[in-house]
Amino acid sequence: MNEDSYSFEKTPEVYTYEFYSEGPQGRIRKVVQYHLIDPDSYIFNLGFGDWNPERNDVDDKKTTNNQDRQKVLATVAKTVVDFMNGHPNAKIVAQGSTPARTRLYQMGIAAFWQEVVEHFEIDGYINGHWESFRPKRNYEAFLLSRK
Repeated sequence: MNEDSYSFEKTPEVYTYEFYSEGPQGRIRKVVQYHLIDPDSYIFNLGFGDWNPERNDVDDKKTTNNQDRQKVLATVAKTVVDFMNGHPNAKIVAQGSTPARTRLYQMGIAAFWQEVVEHFEIDGYINGHWESFRPKRNYEAFLLSRK
């Protein structure tokens, strides 16, 4: 993936990646977390948002509007690749905290489709079942695994 992105730091023991978005709203700490939700199937949930120091937690509903959406999405995508390199048998499920954010994830997948499809299988969740991802369908969630 040749898209411009931010450098990130990771904490492997808790599956957390951090980076900073920089733009008109200032320097915003972003966090990507992978939580094991199904040990038997080795499925992780991808959580992403702004760090909220008051709650000492990730806020996945805040909108930063730092005018760097593509760079942020590319950075999140690179954390996925890095995580999957360290956990090749893992599956990652991703769903936005709102339908608009889920649509944003879908746009990101579609934008990098040629690169993604070479290395990963992606399914979309729609109408109560999983199917192979199709770029022009609106899904409720996504499931990614290594080919």
